[in-house]
Amino acid sequence: MGKSKFYNGILWILNNAVYDSDLKRMISDTSIPRLDANYFKKMVSGKAKAEETEFDMGVKIEFEENNTQYSVSKILHCKKNISDWDFIERLDVSETNNGRTIPILDIEDKKNRIQKIIPVELRNYALLQGESLEKLVDLSSRAGLSSTIETLAGISNLIDICLTCSDLSKKAKRLLNYKETEVNNNNDRIKILIEERERLEKFKENYLNQIDIYKEELSKAQARKDELEALQLNSAKREKFREIQRQLLMEINNLKNNKKEAEKNITSLLFANNTPWLLMGFQNSIELFGQKRDKLNKDLTLQSVANDPTILLPEGSPDIPSLKRMLETEKCEVCGRPAPKGSEFWEHIKMVMERPRNVENTNSNNFTAFYGDIQKTVGSFLLNIPEIPQEIEKYRDKINDIDNKIREKLEEYNIAKQEFMSAGGNENESSNTDKQNIDDHSLAERTIEDKKRLIERANDQIKQWNTRLQQIEKELDSINQSTEITQYRNFKDMMCCIESMFLNSKERIFDRILSSLEVKANQKYSELTAGNQVAGGRLSFKKQEDNTVQVSIRNINDNELTGLGTGFQRMKQLSIVMAIISSRIGNQHFDYPFISDAPFSEFGDNFVYNFFNIAPQVFTQSIILIKDLYDPKADNYLNDKGNKILEKMKNGEINGTFYVNVVEEKADATNLVTKNKCYYPDKF
Repeated sequence: MGKSKFYNGILWILNNAVYDSDLKRMISDTSIPRLDANYFKKMVSGKAKAEETEFDMGVKIEFEENNTQYSVSKILHCKKNISDWDFIERLDVSETNNGRTIPILDIEDKKNRIQKIIPVELRNYALLQGESLEKLVDLSSRAGLSSTIETLAGISNLIDICLTCSDLSKKAKRLLNYKETEVNNNNDRIKILIEERERLEKFKENYLNQIDIYKEELSKAQARKDELEALQLNSAKREKFREIQRQLLMEINNLKNNKKEAEKNITSLLFANNTPWLLMGFQNSIELFGQKRDKLNKDLTLQSVANDPTILLPEGSPDIPSLKRMLETEKCEVCGRPAPKGSEFWEHIKMVMERPRNVENTNSNNFTAFYGDIQKTVGSFLLNIPEIPQEIEKYRDKINDIDNKIREKLEEYNIAKQEFMSAGGNENESSNTDKQNIDDHSLAERTIEDKKRLIERANDQIKQWNTRLQQIEKELDSINQSTEITQYRNFKDMMCCIESMFLNSKERIFDRILSSLEVKANQKYSELTAGNQVAGGRLSFKKQEDNTVQVSIRNINDNELTGLGTGFQRMKQLSIVMAIISSRIGNQHFDYPFISDAPFSEFGDNFVYNFFNIAPQVFTQSIILIKDLYDPKADNYLNDKGNKILEKMKNGEINGTFYVNVVEEKADATNLVTKNKCYYPDKF
């Protein structure tokens, strides 16, 4: 079977859950989706479903504790029906003592035997899978490291005693109040003092409960602040360079638009009214054209219009009113000669006056009209043509200037982008994330200050009440000297003293275990990070106001280290795990298996070698399922890293057995066969 199925088999027995690699989460009976027939179908191998219609699939674990052997089997009976599969789940538990095997039938008794494999409190540390290593130790919850420390110390009974003492102390106070009231029923002063004491004790209890709430909220705010500290330090920097990028990008786009508009204007510049670029170099041609046109006009002027009355008269010829007047006065105003009515000259003037006025010119190739229009249009360009090269040069300089500005802005943009990425920026991440981080960090800081102020104010108030309660006690002692009341008062004082004694003992043991864990964790952390170029700092275990424990990595100046790679962060978690598992409290020694599925995807070679050197010293039993040593193309299916670890095992540097799961022939799920080879001890 594959490593994931193996690991899920262990999970199925211990937690009645399996890890869904598609959803990246645990699936159990109480989750959604549920661990039901649909998930049982995923657990069964494709080959078994393809070849069989009825079979059993299961997991069996055998272990020993205090000379008693235990066997736990979880079996799934699979039977194919017409449309789907039916599954029946069965759990068999038995114990063998002095050669006698007894089946365990009670459900709760079965659960108790299963918990002996790995206690619930330690499963987070002894049963790991892939990315779940990131969440090994929930340092911010009451069920996190603090509960583990309590398990390590074995102080659950002491905690119960503390709760019992607290309850007895409250009852002793109430009993004293009742007896003093009963004995001094007729003494109004004593009644007033007792009522005031009861009221202040009630106020004090409420305030103490409220302080616990404040401390819990303070601890959560502190954890949130620590979580956001590194993010917040860079969030402002990211916001700064994000804004710089935005401004530069806007400027770059504006410059690109300006260049685009300038390039669009090339066509209009080629045919501009004042300085058309198309005429560049045509100055001599225009002068030659003008000379030829002048000669043509002279030739046309000399041409007789008699044969072509519709021809247009040259410029400066008499208009219709002038011609009519010449006919009436019988005199040519052009040459000054007489033109008697009916004479050849008079008839010519009449012919010119009556020539067709609205002749439609359908000949587009009329040479005279064509050259006339050209001369009228081009003549105005004669003085502007010498300026065309300068205009083109200005245009080119303008485009080059825009390109240079774009290049400069792009360089500034890339520098800002590099600064943004160096500050932990992500191009796919919205700016709202950084703004939210900054706001959340500020909110956490304000919450911390608020809760500290509320706790301080509540403690000050409790001090005042304690002072007043002491005054009341003294006054009651002076007024009431009854032997019976003195006995109840002594009993109350004794219970308060016992409560304080057990609480102090619990705190002292907790602090001692915490200190021991810190020393052991730093020892393992140092060993795991040995040989790295970057110093990994030291682990700091700090007890919080609400008795939770926070772990951070500190440098030599006791400042928190941030920005360390994933390998360092995971080694921090593994160090805590190793410290917990290897802890010995009195004669107690945790000797539980460490089962891990692919926890090294983010580790460098040095981290992996260190782990395999150290793990056997901590975990006397461990199963490490790791894909990072496998090479399907190699003859022995191992890469360089795997061969080095195998060699270390053969040389006795690493204890254990080396198995390799091999798929010799490529196949789909219905024909997939996984074999295993034992490389050490040598059992090929």
